[in-house]
Amino acid sequence: MDDYTPFCGTPPLPTELLTRWTFDPLLIVGLLLAWGVGIRFAANTSRFSGAWALVAILFVSPLCAASMALFSARVAQHILLTLVAAPLLASALPKLRLPPMLLALVFAALFWFWHVPIPYQATLESDLTYWAMHLSLFGAATLLFGAFRATPEKSVMAAAFTGAQLTLFAVTLTLAPTPWHDWHLLTTIPYGITPLGDQQFAGALMWVAGGLLFLAVLGKLAFQFLRDTATEPAR
Repeated sequence: MDDYTPFCGTPPLPTELLTRWTFDPLLIVGLLLAWGVGIRFAANTSRFSGAWALVAILFVSPLCAASMALFSARVAQHILLTLVAAPLLASALPKLRLPPMLLALVFAALFWFWHVPIPYQATLESDLTYWAMHLSLFGAATLLFGAFRATPEKSVMAAAFTGAQLTLFAVTLTLAPTPWHDWHLLTTIPYGITPLGDQQFAGALMWVAGGLLFLAVLGKLAFQFLRDTATEPAR
């Protein structure tokens, strides 16, 4: 597959990064069609549109191209996709009472699977696999946060497990003695960072930024649950 170009293009040099927007016609049409369908089912249309705008930015902006050069950029993209866009989208959709622990296990399995070497490399060799990664991660995260929102009283263990597995992933990534991904052995050099340094930065992003975002989302859900519980007798 030497002649294959990944969806986000070849790894950009730092000087060209800001020019690397992804205006792929199929991507734009797909985003618009998905927004058009989703808005019909949304309970909060403005929040849904905001969440979908963030999703679009993550794939249209230079962050998409940056993820070809830096593993830390790919991890940052996934943090924003699963811990910002997904809970925002879940809060805009009707409540679905789904089993939180089962969804937490599915999300954990997908998150680990897509970031280990062989599946990760496969996303760089096939558009279909690339979108399977992102759609499955985003879908699982949206359903998980939707379950947290719909049944917060049953979600404590699932939330604790999710936080723990994300932390474990971050620690494993940060403390790994060698780089995981051969693709990035040369792509990080123009940015003045070694492949291992890039991977350690990715782990730190997940550890600190990812952890804080996850706690913020849980705090908001807990506040909403306590507020709803306090107002129940008055209804």
